[in-house]
Amino acid sequence: MKRDGSWSGAQTRVDHGRPLAGYLVLDLSRALAGPHCTGLLADMGADVIKVEDVRGGDETRLWGPPFLGDDSAYFLSVNRSRRSIAVDLKSPDGLRICLELAKQADVVVENFRPGVVARLGLDYAGVKAINPGVVYASISAYGQDGSGSQEPGYDLIVQGTGGLMSVTGDPDGGPVKAGVAEADILAGTNAAVAIVGGLLARERKRASGDAIAAGTFLDVALFDGQVSLMGYHLVSYQVSGRVPGRSGNRFPFIVPYQAFRGSDGDFTLAVPNERLWQSFTAVIQRPDLAADPRYADNGLRVRNRETLTTDLADVLATRTVAEWVSRFRDAGIPCGPINDIGQVASSRYVAERGLLHEIKHPAGAVRIPGQPWRTGETHSREANAPPARPPRHGEHTQGILGELGYDLASIKQLEHAGVIRTDPSGDR
Repeated sequence: MKRDGSWSGAQTRVDHGRPLAGYLVLDLSRALAGPHCTGLLADMGADVIKVEDVRGGDETRLWGPPFLGDDSAYFLSVNRSRRSIAVDLKSPDGLRICLELAKQADVVVENFRPGVVARLGLDYAGVKAINPGVVYASISAYGQDGSGSQEPGYDLIVQGTGGLMSVTGDPDGGPVKAGVAEADILAGTNAAVAIVGGLLARERKRASGDAIAAGTFLDVALFDGQVSLMGYHLVSYQVSGRVPGRSGNRFPFIVPYQAFRGSDGDFTLAVPNERLWQSFTAVIQRPDLAADPRYADNGLRVRNRETLTTDLADVLATRTVAEWVSRFRDAGIPCGPINDIGQVASSRYVAERGLLHEIKHPAGAVRIPGQPWRTGETHSREANAPPARPPRHGEHTQGILGELGYDLASIKQLEHAGVIRTDPSGDR
């Protein structure tokens, strides 16, 4: 198996200088949380091998429309920079292939329902027996043990059970989920952070002379991430005894800190301290608000939120969003327009930060997000390289099996038996 950070075939990418260059990640996940995690690891230079079922691959390939060729936009958005091998894990030969990969992997990531990988022999105990140093992450809705472990759960479900929907939406309306699958994304991010920590702990053991340093098992739950996300609401409830409710675009602890309507659209505004409050009242030419004892400090402004925000809404409706944003920014007051996704895609910030990268999909070009950080003072090309395009279903099956020592005749035999799927246009 190649361990030099290079990929064979059409998607060759050299990752020298990236922190996870040379590490192999076996990705047994699908949907969003797991692929988001392994995408972050790929951004750090890891060689990620995505194991997909022979009969259709990752279910999100079909989550559309819209589609680009055979792949949904959803799939393309999160499966960057990895190789795809299509294997039937229910067959003995397919399972053997996966175990051969697991034996050489530094990291294994899976997000099956708890118990599934154990029945296959691909759980932590099974992999650890052949690869003691593996860092193994299991992502699930409610964790690997406890009463919720066997409950099915998607992002929507956990946004509800974890409390997010109870504090999202207008005060007079019903509960609202976040506009993105944030429970999945947060779980994937948590898993990536934990994996890097597990690898660091293993390398420290090896540096101290432990030649067979053990890896670790990581139990990452969507629900746990939601509870951590609710941190200040949970502490506020325990301190006050009051259950937080929905507050729309307002923030419970600061006023003004919310969305307002200009004469031609909406924008956000944050005035979190007394210095900015004085600047803010000067910009809107309302010195009477600065002198009003009802608004003398943030605590009083929170208590008198309704009268203050009603007054401010009348003032802020008199000018365009662009006028207010310009005036507030000149005064150092945090603010910004509320952009739609089309405006975000064409934003100067996106262009300046290089956040969308054009990839050449077989059905055409499309821009996808890459790593959400920059590395190094010089932002070198090596440290901040664009992502490779998401793979076709089974695109790298033949190349990966070749690295494992399978000859062409064996590969063809496995494909004929339905154990694997190869992409005729994939790498060799």
